[in-house]
Amino acid sequence: MDIVIMHQTVTKHDAIGNDIEAMYLLLKQKHNCFVYAENQFNTVVQYLDEKQMDQIIRKPDCVVIYHHSVYWSEGYHILKRVKGKIIFRYHNITPACFFENYNEFHTKQCAEGRKQTEHFVEEFPKSFWMPASHYNTGDLTGVEPERIAVCPPFHKVEQWGKGGIPDEKILKELIEDRAINLLFVGRIAPNKGHVFLMDILRAYRTNYSEKIKLRVVGKFDDGLAAYNNMLLDYISEYKLKDSVEFIGEINDATLLAYYLGSDMMVCASEHEGFCVPIVEAQYMGLPILALRECAVPETIGKEQLVFEKRPEMFAAAIHVLRYHNEYMEYVVEKGIQNVQERFSQESIGRCFIEAFEKGVQR
Repeated sequence: MDIVIMHQTVTKHDAIGNDIEAMYLLLKQKHNCFVYAENQFNTVVQYLDEKQMDQIIRKPDCVVIYHHSVYWSEGYHILKRVKGKIIFRYHNITPACFFENYNEFHTKQCAEGRKQTEHFVEEFPKSFWMPASHYNTGDLTGVEPERIAVCPPFHKVEQWGKGGIPDEKILKELIEDRAINLLFVGRIAPNKGHVFLMDILRAYRTNYSEKIKLRVVGKFDDGLAAYNNMLLDYISEYKLKDSVEFIGEINDATLLAYYLGSDMMVCASEHEGFCVPIVEAQYMGLPILALRECAVPETIGKEQLVFEKRPEMFAAAIHVLRYHNEYMEYVVEKGIQNVQERFSQESIGRCFIEAFEKGVQR
């Protein structure tokens, strides 16, 4: 069987890139599996050029796994030429409203991407859908339930845990730091809730102590200059500069050090189709405080700390976790259990193969 996995961009250190890589490595054990992308930055997979891709997708026995997370004009035209089976891997697309005040291009891309989801549902009624979460199925109105199978995304946290070596210097500094070290992992974008993170910092500093620091791991987007400046102005206005550090894009060793050395992770994201950093943090034994939005409660699992958008509540929870070890240990234990029972690579692999075979048989 010839299989082509598609996405506009395939890169390293990226949740979708990791998902594509794992699917490719799993499927190529039994099938002829390839990847097609406009932007190619992952060197592990075998890519097709446009001519090679076109030859394969015109075969009636081929299978295309189309990762849908952005508006991709070329992707639509490719799908129209597919003669075999189509499986949509749906990661969700951020609503355009988050970008309206900051970037016209991003706003348009998100709006077009969400329209494209609707068009895919209408124009490819015989296709199969593999959303990354139950939350994502809410966008698939019109798809028959038997044509949907939820499957969590693959990740690389088990590789870090078994063979990863953290940056020793960063880890040592975090362990020896007496302040509360908070961590957030995610790109600097309006849907990720950075302003609310600053509200949490303000609330904690006001009500408890100034010995707290937030580190944000994720790169700035030059196309979101207005948002970036607004965020930095907020930090300056409320004198939070000493309590916030933007780490930027980092390698695995550095990220591992932050996961292992931080005291807790705060997830303030307002839109997630899944949230891989939650799985990573739980695996590493890091307690998490999360905002009750979108797929976050689904990802984080039962008996975890999930709150409404109230900074004082988050601040109080940080204080309780810091000074009540038994509560901290309970949250950590349940987080590790959540990953082991729902998101191990083995269980995701079984889920994916089952969903893939179901999609092929349709």
